[in-house]
Amino acid sequence: MSVSVYRMNQEDNSFELGYEIPISNEEFFTKFWQTAIEELKINSIQNGVELRKEQLESTLLELKHLRIWAHANLENNDLEYMVTRIDLLIKKLPISFITENTILWIG
Repeated sequence: MSVSVYRMNQEDNSFELGYEIPISNEEFFTKFWQTAIEELKINSIQNGVELRKEQLESTLLELKHLRIWAHANLENNDLEYMVTRIDLLIKKLPISFITENTILWIG
């Protein structure tokens, strides 16, 4: 299993086919992301959370805090894996909101 960002179809609340931003495999997410999320009191980047455009600025700030945490707490492949995924999210989230009502879902 893996944790990713999906874009919701507004007509029927299904996931948009072909749209996914990978965050992490589930084991890594539980071991490292979840630890950082709890330590930093992150609200936006959590399994099962919906993201809306008005949350983008605070979500990007939280991702920057997660990046700092990763550099302070991880090494080698673990550090590279998490930072690469954080950077991907920072790049892709702003262009993922195709309308003002777009909803992204993390799961």
